[in-house]
Amino acid sequence: TMVLGTAEGGLKITLYNVNNVDVLNVSALNYFYFKTIHHEFAHILHQTRPYPTAFKEISGSEYVKDSWSSAWGSGTAAETAALKAGFITPYASSAVDEDFVELIAVYVTNTEAYWQSRIKTAGTTGAPIINSKFEIVYNYMLDTWNIDLDILRNTVLDHQNRIGELDLDEL
Repeated sequence: TMVLGTAEGGLKITLYNVNNVDVLNVSALNYFYFKTIHHEFAHILHQTRPYPTAFKEISGSEYVKDSWSSAWGSGTAAETAALKAGFITPYASSAVDEDFVELIAVYVTNTEAYWQSRIKTAGTTGAPIINSKFEIVYNYMLDTWNIDLDILRNTVLDHQNRIGELDLDEL
């Protein structure tokens, strides 16, 4: 595993490995930077205004802490096992706060088709868990921050699709 970024004290995000940015490789940008930025920014949001305690009760004692990178196996099998256990990514299973922010980051940086494929893979056991958690996440973002995750996702995906056309010096 590697640290991609950190959010400190609700004030700033630090991204690592930025000297290796290839601004035209959208897949790598999404995985290493866009998703990380949204993940870390979501930490800042919940550090500023806590999310509902009901979220913490959904997966309760199912978090695997520091063993998240091995608890589910490796590769695609790990992704599938985590989904079936009700976690959008294996890393989401490390702690309740990581679970919360991973839902936001994965949702806004991927298409609806990708999201639905994750829910389908989660199956009859994992999908209801993920959907219950996501409902809380979605409402928290809308009610607490006036951020509609669907609108944010559309904007993020639009910028991803037009990355080669954007003036990255004058955002």
